[in-house]
Amino acid sequence: MRNPGHDAPMAVTRLDDVDAFVVRDLDSLAVHAGVVRCAPKVLLDSSWTLARASTYQFAALGLEVGGASVGINAPAAERDAVVARATDALAASLPAPGALVVDAARGVTDADLTAVHALDGRPPGFVALRHELTGAGIAAAVAAVRPLDGATVALESLDATALAFAAAAHGAGARIVTVATTAGSASNPDGFDPAELAALVAEHGVQTPAALGGEPGDAAGVFGADVDVLAVGSKLGAVDHTTAAGVAAGVVVATNWVPVTARALAVLTRRDITVLPDFVALAGAIPASGVGTSAPPASGPLDADAAVAAGTEVVGGVMAEVMAATGGEWPNPVLAACAHAEAFLTARGHEVPFGRPLG
Repeated sequence: MRNPGHDAPMAVTRLDDVDAFVVRDLDSLAVHAGVVRCAPKVLLDSSWTLARASTYQFAALGLEVGGASVGINAPAAERDAVVARATDALAASLPAPGALVVDAARGVTDADLTAVHALDGRPPGFVALRHELTGAGIAAAVAAVRPLDGATVALESLDATALAFAAAAHGAGARIVTVATTAGSASNPDGFDPAELAALVAEHGVQTPAALGGEPGDAAGVFGADVDVLAVGSKLGAVDHTTAAGVAAGVVVATNWVPVTARALAVLTRRDITVLPDFVALAGAIPASGVGTSAPPASGPLDADAAVAAGTEVVGGVMAEVMAATGGEWPNPVLAACAHAEAFLTARGHEVPFGRPLG
C-alpha cells in the first residue's frame, strides 16, 4: 500500500484483530523507529510524514534506521482496551528484538507501551529520561544559531518535551515569557519558572491561563509574541502560512514533529526568520538510546548527565554543519538539513525518498 504523495520504499502493515497499522519507511532496513499515536481516526497521510521525518532524523545523525509510525484507531470510550490489544499485537508482530523502537505520541502514554519497550533494546531508564534528553537537544539546536543567555522564549505547547526544553533554556539563561494554553495565553516579562510551570500543568492541566499566572492574552498571542525564540509543537502544521505572517520571533524551533508547514517555511524564510529543522532539534535522545549503532545494548541504567552531554554535543554538531550550508545553495536550515540527511542515505546506497518531511 502506498501514499500517492510519497514514493516507495514505504510500506503499511495492518495489525491482527485490531484497527491499527504500522508505516515503515525504507522498509528493507532491519531497524525502524518512530512514534505511536491513538485517535478515533489516525490519518495515514500524517503517519507517512512522521515516518519520513524519523528517517531523516537518523540519517542526519549518520545512522541507517528507517522511520516508523504506528496508528491506533479507537473511539474515546474504547481507547484503553483497543490500545492494549494493539500494543500486544505490535509486540507479537516484531521479527526480532530491537526491530521496532517507538515512543508515545498523541493519545498514547509510556505505560501503554511497556510490552513494546521491553523488546526495543534501549538502556534501562531511557524512556523515563527521553523528554529531558530531547528538551536539552532542542536547547542545543537553538544555541547553535543564537545565545540562550538573555534570550526570551515563547512556548506554544506545554507538553513534557516543551517543558523540558523550557528547563534547559532557563538553565542556560533564557526567560520563558509567554506560554500558550488551550484557552488563551499568559505572559510574564520577568519569566516563568519552568519547574513551577511543570507543577501547575501537572495539577491543573493547560486549560486556562489564569492557573499559570501572568498577564492573560488570547490563544493566538503566543505566535505574535515579541520574543527571540518561538517554540512550537502542539500539532503537525501548528504554524501555517497565515500564522507565519504574524510571527515576531527571530528563531522558530520545534518541540514536536513537523509543526511548520512547507508554505509557512517559505513565508518565514522570506521574512528572515530562522526555522530550525525539527528532525535535528528533536534528536537529543538518540545518542543515549543506542538505536542504529552496532554497540551492544547497555546493561545498566543510564547516566543522565552523560546522556544529556552526548545528545547536546551531537545535535550541536549537526546544527553547525547545517548552518554552514545555509545561505548558499540552501535558503534555510530546514532544506540544508534535508540535503545533509539525503547525502548520507545516498552514500549508503539508498534511493533518496521522494517527499521531504514537511507539513
